[in-house]
Amino acid sequence: MNPSWSADMMLALLVLQWLVLGGLVVAVLALARQVGILHTRLAPAGALVTQAGPKIGELAPVLEASDLDGRAMRIGGARPRGLFLLFVSPTCPICKALVPAAKSLARAERARLDFAFASDGSTREAHQRYAADMGLDGWPYLLSTELGMRFEVGKLPYAVLIDAAGVLRGKGLVNSREHLESLIESMDSGFATLQDYLNHDAVDVGGARNAASTTHNRS
Repeated sequence: MNPSWSADMMLALLVLQWLVLGGLVVAVLALARQVGILHTRLAPAGALVTQAGPKIGELAPVLEASDLDGRAMRIGGARPRGLFLLFVSPTCPICKALVPAAKSLARAERARLDFAFASDGSTREAHQRYAADMGLDGWPYLLSTELGMRFEVGKLPYAVLIDAAGVLRGKGLVNSREHLESLIESMDSGFATLQDYLNHDAVDVGGARNAASTTHNRS
């Protein structure tokens, strides 16, 4: 074999490998850009609002529930701060994964919201072990069958947000911090759900564009 021909072949293969590698890099960068674009276009996911139970915007039911230590806590009615209730269960794996996010959110919103966990069923000892394992000593852990019935909680984890005036501002199935935060966003925005807010925002943008188009056409 001609040595010069072999060297040319090796050089050509090397150049080809670099060209292929360069093409792969460009493809990966383009894919990453498209993923970023899709991410910005996706609307944030809110809690899955259920139709059962008290209606958002109405006064929440008023009742008392006891925590694991037997202390009574009033649910509903006027209070110094709003109340965020998260219904969980020791046998719910999604609840276990969500509790740390709920605790983090509780610390971030403690100036204006009280947080409490709620459950029923099982034995008191099982709930005590669960509360200890999840580090819930700093928050009320309510044991009440009536509480779940009054809000018609069918699946877990389920969250309820009541403002300081006792008005139900948010409720629904949740499985992420984003879902939990969507209830607070709904309360702050005045819309029943995050989807309502996004739809309203889209209508406003569309109306502004139509108005601008009309003005331009008239000019």
